[in-house]
Amino acid sequence: MNQLPNHKVPRLDSPGEKYREKQLMVQLPRQDLSEAYCRYLEAGSRRAFIDFVMVRNEMALDIAYVKDTLPTDMDCRKCQGALQAGDLAVFAPKFGEQVAWHPACFVCHRCDELLVDLTYCVKDGNLFCERHYAETIKPRCAACDEGCDAVYMYGIRMTDADTDAT
Repeated sequence: MNQLPNHKVPRLDSPGEKYREKQLMVQLPRQDLSEAYCRYLEAGSRRAFIDFVMVRNEMALDIAYVKDTLPTDMDCRKCQGALQAGDLAVFAPKFGEQVAWHPACFVCHRCDELLVDLTYCVKDGNLFCERHYAETIKPRCAACDEGCDAVYMYGIRMTDADTDAT
């Protein structure tokens, strides 16, 4: 944990614990996890939302793990700095055993924040928090923070005629 900034280490009753709680809300929005938390999901969009969650969970979402003793020398995927045998390193299963990060380098490609609880999504070879992964698929409403219905699951924008018909 000494590789992380002290104010981001989640110790009980510390600034790091408050940081983690905030990051949980920001990086893992409830409305992206379950339709039960979507207040404005229209009936016609429910199937697309369920499909989005299923595809994300199967193809992109995972939880990384830490090896406290790296078996061999490697380079950090983010900073390209050396990870020496015996160092602490983060591994993301979707990238395989030959790819590792310094703990402080395991961050979202978009917001550059540490990935809370090592939960990540992968798209185009990049790490994302769940919030920013979802935003690569479809935009988010600035008012309610839910995904906008004007975009299909795979990021294909509806035409004005399609939007008028709904």
